[in-house]
Amino acid sequence: MRPRLGIPAYGYPGEGVWEKLGSLEPGALVIMDPADGPGRPIDPRYLSAVSAAARSGLRVFGYVTTDYGRRSAAAMEAEVERYRDWYQPSGVFLDQAPASISSSTPIVEVVERIRRWNMSLAINPGQPDIDPTDAALADYVINFEGPYSTYRRTRFPKWVRDANTTFWHLVYEVKDVRTMRAVASMAAHTRAGIVYITDATMPNPWERLPTYWLEEQGLLGQSRRRL
Repeated sequence: MRPRLGIPAYGYPGEGVWEKLGSLEPGALVIMDPADGPGRPIDPRYLSAVSAAARSGLRVFGYVTTDYGRRSAAAMEAEVERYRDWYQPSGVFLDQAPASISSSTPIVEVVERIRRWNMSLAINPGQPDIDPTDAALADYVINFEGPYSTYRRTRFPKWVRDANTTFWHLVYEVKDVRTMRAVASMAAHTRAGIVYITDATMPNPWERLPTYWLEEQGLLGQSRRRL
């Protein structure tokens, strides 16, 4: 089965990224990040963009960093609550997660609160060497985030093939359509259910869409229109 799209939409609304998401099929995932979190105060442009995405059937996740387990539960919960009050996203994207989330009391507390609020959850350790018990904590686990040069050498543990969690790969510095297609095939082979591939580079590969955006939508079956 082909992976679906899951996009870190870190470009500001009105500058090209959010405006191009309307062509996606319902069910595609989108991460919002107004200010390394919800920021203060509410941003009317984000409110409009998220509302439009929701009307199109997209599932928006609010960005919250755990700072590799160093942040307090109270600080993270406050950001989740602001997202709920202001933007009503479908879920929360816990970024910069440590390899063993279940050993971090603050993160476990935040996860429990997110679940009580009936929100979906994605966690991002960004690499495959994670505690298998963490997979049961989230709906989506980002077990790879990095450049293509690293992705093509990465080996994923065998246990991911039997896990019920949906794995999500974020791969940047993929220079052309041919390589993008190869990455999509690799992602499917390694049991990634969600993927996003871009030719953009560091320091922020998520602030724009790739030059092969239409081809990527078509390949992953997430475009409303035929290409």
